[in-house]
Amino acid sequence: MVSADDGSLGELATLHDIDGISAGGAATAFAVGGFAQRYQRREEIGAGGMGEVHAWRDRATGREVAMKTIRGGRRDAIAALRFAREARVQAQLDHPSIVPVYDVGVDPDGALYFTMKRVRGHSLQRVLHDGPEASGYSLRKLLTVVARVAMTLEYAHRRGVVNRDLKPANIMLGAFDEVYVLDWGLAQVRDAAPMPAPAPIGPAARVAELAAASADPLVDSSQRPETGAGQVLGTLGYSSPEQLHDPERVDRRSDIYALGVILFEILAGERLHRAETAAGVMISTLETDGASPAERAPGRDVPPELDALTRSATRLDPDARPASAAELTAAIDAYLDGDRDLARRRELSTAAADAATRALAASRADTAAGAEPELRAAALRDVGRALALDPDNVVARTTLLHVLTEPGRVVPPAAEAAYQAGAVQSLRVSARNASFSLLSYAAYLPFLLWMGVRRPWLVAATAAGIVGMIVTTYGHYRRPPARLTLPWSHVAMSTLALGFGASLFGPLVLLPSLVIISGVAFVTTFDRSAVGCVVPALAVIFVPLALQLAGVLPPSYDFTGGTIRILPGMTELPPTPTILLLIVTHAIVVAGSILFVWRLRCSHRDVERRLALHAWQLAQLVPAEARPPLAAASTHYRR
Repeated sequence: MVSADDGSLGELATLHDIDGISAGGAATAFAVGGFAQRYQRREEIGAGGMGEVHAWRDRATGREVAMKTIRGGRRDAIAALRFAREARVQAQLDHPSIVPVYDVGVDPDGALYFTMKRVRGHSLQRVLHDGPEASGYSLRKLLTVVARVAMTLEYAHRRGVVNRDLKPANIMLGAFDEVYVLDWGLAQVRDAAPMPAPAPIGPAARVAELAAASADPLVDSSQRPETGAGQVLGTLGYSSPEQLHDPERVDRRSDIYALGVILFEILAGERLHRAETAAGVMISTLETDGASPAERAPGRDVPPELDALTRSATRLDPDARPASAAELTAAIDAYLDGDRDLARRRELSTAAADAATRALAASRADTAAGAEPELRAAALRDVGRALALDPDNVVARTTLLHVLTEPGRVVPPAAEAAYQAGAVQSLRVSARNASFSLLSYAAYLPFLLWMGVRRPWLVAATAAGIVGMIVTTYGHYRRPPARLTLPWSHVAMSTLALGFGASLFGPLVLLPSLVIISGVAFVTTFDRSAVGCVVPALAVIFVPLALQLAGVLPPSYDFTGGTIRILPGMTELPPTPTILLLIVTHAIVVAGSILFVWRLRCSHRDVERRLALHAWQLAQLVPAEARPPLAAASTHYRR
């Protein structure tokens, strides 16, 4: 039964019919009599198991009330008796979390009714369906709700009342942290005349009977007040096992079971009994002895104290459950107050730490190379759980240190993708800088013209190679390759430019320095084996030299009288421009090489320093006697 708005919170109703009451009209306002004169019908609010709920305006008090009437004007004795019992039970339970009853009576159509406070808010069922985070309910706030509901039930139990139909749909949450337990239509009153109830059926017989009806849809039996033999009182999935097979045993511990089911749903994020049919839900209820939300939802980090409490509250044997709702509230309050079960936490922490150690050891085995990333990830998860339960667990902290300081043999796909993304970004920066460096070759053109061009086509071919390198390098800057393998197009352009450049001073003068610079740039930028860079570099020098020795190309050197003469093929070699060209070129090559290696060394030292600091910080996680030498950790990093 729902007696409040089940939608979003609306604006609060304003007070009315107060200032308009004159002194002479006060008696008239209080003397409103008769149902039709007193109550003015508004909108429908909802419907429960036995009744319909509408909003009415009470003209006598000027307030809006919720009026519940028997659904469809039912006249059968069982429905009328339950309805009257609900009104009287709810009226006599004077508790802030139980909606107060204002009036009872019979409407002009002869239907029983009672009015009560209209509460505005939404049900716990809606919060759990939409997601606690989306509804603005933290775990702490939901646990507070459960604790308040439990104390409401404790009050009712001490008055001799068992609710028997507790579920999230019957827990209403107000805008100002109000918590209401609704719908007491199935309540059982101790020492009162028993209500018609299902005949006792043993669990085994019930399972056999339900197996034949496994296709029956789920039905909330609280909406069928004509309950007969064999039918269940309450709501399947929240009714206790004894409500299903032995209603005579139902007492306050049945409500505690329903509280445990609700607590399980909050902690695990899903229903405890998840079957799609009535039979499936009943069988799950009769066979599940102590439900663990931590086992059902291992990724939700369920606190062990609350997991143990849920297990206890959902035991099949009522005697194994908490003795009272107050005991359940005390356990929740203790958790919220930070009173942890330290012994249990240490026990669970030790188990998790041992599991992490085993996973790390398994990842080191030669046969586990393919599964290494998963095993190391499992070790880290177990270490995290162990430290969350016991931050002082030495085994967990030591295992964490080993996992973080011993790089795995297999790089996980996600880590590889992150590395590739960072390397591609570095490539873009390198390609941009290289493009400007290649453009500087244009500064050599005046020297070549000054020296005097002998074969223009060689100058043009060399320039074409340089332009090709600029274009491909700029292309890498704009659209880096998916993988950082050295593109052969770039190698070809570089080889072409350097090969034709050999005609200036021959393959053994100046050219080797340029080849070294080019090769080092390739090796430090792209993921290519050393052979892939060495072979083209050697070919630039030795292929032209071999062709000259074979007589295919004119020689670049003449050895006469103990001297070496350079026989240029591209330009003349007049003294002044030639010396200036060699000075400028060698100055750029020497200074550029040293600066390039210096930058690499600085980067390497910075990485080593960061790794050493990282290893030192990690070592602080464990006691001094358990720390591995920092040098060993650094060695692991350098492998």
